[in-house]
Amino acid sequence: MKQRYTWNTGRPYDRDGKQLMVAEVHTDEIKFSDLSRYINGTVPLGKYLKGKTLTNSDIEGIVMHNYDYGNYSSLDITLECSSADKWI
Repeated sequence: MKQRYTWNTGRPYDRDGKQLMVAEVHTDEIKFSDLSRYINGTVPLGKYLKGKTLTNSDIEGIVMHNYDYGNYSSLDITLECSSADKWI
């Protein structure tokens, strides 16, 4: 089962002053979508992190660090969010 996490970065990118992100952790990568800016990507997990259970803080930190530095590959799909997702 893939691990999923959603959060609001607090950066004012959409008309409501939010930047909503959703991420899914897979065995060897994290897929993410910036729902406010319509950017989708994937970040590979290094040897040390592959297969590990990551905390929400870990996921957010890994995604945002790589996102800010452009260190991600493009993803052809947008990850969906549901009404059950919590925007932290």
